[in-house]
Amino acid sequence: MSPAEKAAHTRKWRRAAVRAHLTAKNAKTFTKYKLAQRGYKLLSLDSRRGFEYIGVVDLVAVKRDKEDPDRLRVVLIQVKGGSARVRLDEVRRLRKAVDKVVVSWNIAEKPNKQVRFLNSIK
Repeated sequence: MSPAEKAAHTRKWRRAAVRAHLTAKNAKTFTKYKLAQRGYKLLSLDSRRGFEYIGVVDLVAVKRDKEDPDRLRVVLIQVKGGSARVRLDEVRRLRKAVDKVVVSWNIAEKPNKQVRFLNSIK
């Protein structure tokens, strides 16, 4: 492969990566919009630079139950964009991720200038 062919090949794959990132970002934006319309508060698990992590969970959606305000509905979401489709192994990983969710409780107090927690936070 000549240097010119190699450079063209590299440019092709870089453009594809940029397009894939923009498509994923767009899909995540529309997903957040639709969930916000339904009353969910959202947490995106992207890196600081806006890229996705390796894990199967992309978004965490939380909603308070209207009948019982002490009950929360938590939904783990994987977002697919463009021509990407859900694979069976991803469904299995997402189901396993639900079993790995750890829920705990704590109380925060701010009597003066510092916040104190009843239990230590890891």
